[in-house]
Amino acid sequence: MNVLFVDDQLSVLEGIAASVHFEKLGVEDVRYATGAKQAMEILAAYPIDVVLSDIEMPGEDGISLIRSIKEQYPGVLTIMLTSHADFEYAQESIRLGCFDYLVQPTPAEEIERVLRNVLQYIYERKKRNQLYEVGKRMQTGEMELLDGVAMNLFSSKAEDVRSALELLTLLGYSVSEEKQARILALTFSQFSKSDNPITSEKEIHKHIFGCLKQAEISYPIVPLSTLNHEKQFILLLFSATQNTTGLATDKLRHFFDLLCQRMPKDIIHCYLAGEVPFANLREEYRKLCNHISGKATDDDILSLGYNPDHLTHNVSDYIAGSGGQWRSMLAAGQHRLLMEEFEKCLEQIENYAVNKEKSLCDLHQRMTHMFFNYFYENSADVHELFHGAYSYNAYMDSCSDPASLREAMTYMMKQVKELGKATAPKSDIEKAKSFIIENIADPITVKDVADYVCLSAEYFTKSFKKETGQNIKEYITSTKVEAAKDMLEHTNIPVGMVALELGYTNFSHFSQVFKKYENVSPSEYRNRFIGDKTDAGK
Repeated sequence: MNVLFVDDQLSVLEGIAASVHFEKLGVEDVRYATGAKQAMEILAAYPIDVVLSDIEMPGEDGISLIRSIKEQYPGVLTIMLTSHADFEYAQESIRLGCFDYLVQPTPAEEIERVLRNVLQYIYERKKRNQLYEVGKRMQTGEMELLDGVAMNLFSSKAEDVRSALELLTLLGYSVSEEKQARILALTFSQFSKSDNPITSEKEIHKHIFGCLKQAEISYPIVPLSTLNHEKQFILLLFSATQNTTGLATDKLRHFFDLLCQRMPKDIIHCYLAGEVPFANLREEYRKLCNHISGKATDDDILSLGYNPDHLTHNVSDYIAGSGGQWRSMLAAGQHRLLMEEFEKCLEQIENYAVNKEKSLCDLHQRMTHMFFNYFYENSADVHELFHGAYSYNAYMDSCSDPASLREAMTYMMKQVKELGKATAPKSDIEKAKSFIIENIADPITVKDVADYVCLSAEYFTKSFKKETGQNIKEYITSTKVEAAKDMLEHTNIPVGMVALELGYTNFSHFSQVFKKYENVSPSEYRNRFIGDKTDAGK
């Protein structure tokens, strides 16, 4: 891959050259330009795969440069670099078809992360092109073809192994007998024990690859997935650029956890072998099969298991553990997210609880404690909240079945919203703040807020700054960051989902904004918070 950086500040280019580890990324050629004109000259003279360009430059700016690149070199990927964390720039980058959008100053590790994503994209694009050239051999589909190829890697015949390696190379997989690989075997109870399983082989393959991506096991790590005669899914992982996969066991554990979340009603087992060269795959595969069948025990093989029936004893703990995060969501006005968490909890009870009546009572008690405290803190009389067709007694008796409990939750959430309307702030600034919190899941602009309080954007911006001492754009962003911190601390939803919940369609942009305020990425913040809680409990 060949990369071009464009920035009118020479010090920025020098900093990138000194801090980014291009050789580890597999970048072959790095070039630099201090303006749009020089950038176009380099593009005309050298093969460039990706351009990372500053937006604010004298003369022809970065936006204009990217338009020219798209017109003259449509195959070149572009990434915006700007010092303005503004949604309009993100919108413009999406409209122009940019690959990503980064806020400066950009740490070296963030540039490396984006370049890895570019490598993954280029690799997949190249593989698609090579697959097209294979022609008739691909009439049965890539997955079906790769099934046979992967199994031939475990053959006792050297000719079969050699042919498999040659075909994989033709299909764009950079392999050789010296390359290191790891084998995982996955068994799914419903699939292996049924002639007509609920989940098809194709769907399971899709889940496997989806969870690999979610666990950030991506290029240069390359996966091959196949099904053997024992109805076991065999996953082969190797690196396209190095002789070692570099896959830590905890990362593979994370992949397995994600897979169990995607298929929560199946009994799943995962068997993980060590790293071996392709030349030794047959022997390692044989050891793995013997371990799974019980013919032999190998301490070097890690076994992971998931059984939904084993969750029955933990439902009460699950309910008890939800209390703190639910209160935080209610206080922050994250009503939709709170209802989703309630439904998850109710699903745990309906599907897994041994004593459903007790679990429903536990959940009802948790709800009551949360809502009554909230109303008390907001000076509301609890008994006045119940009127008309829904009485206080009906609420207290709602723990009898899931439908009644769901109705009670919906009613109480409605009362929370009504209370919010009744105690609405009077000043324009307070109204604006409430509007921002209530619409935290949307990409809010200054104009949106100004229109809500019926003021011009210019006048409102000055008034907000005067009264709060803070820029309105900064306030919107900081409010979203605080909401993100709360979700990262008190929920288990993926970081990417946190970004979407706060109106960020571009995860990279969300990560950049968060890191600007907290000096760590969202994932690092969550891990640090979990670590702090663990240390405090010792």
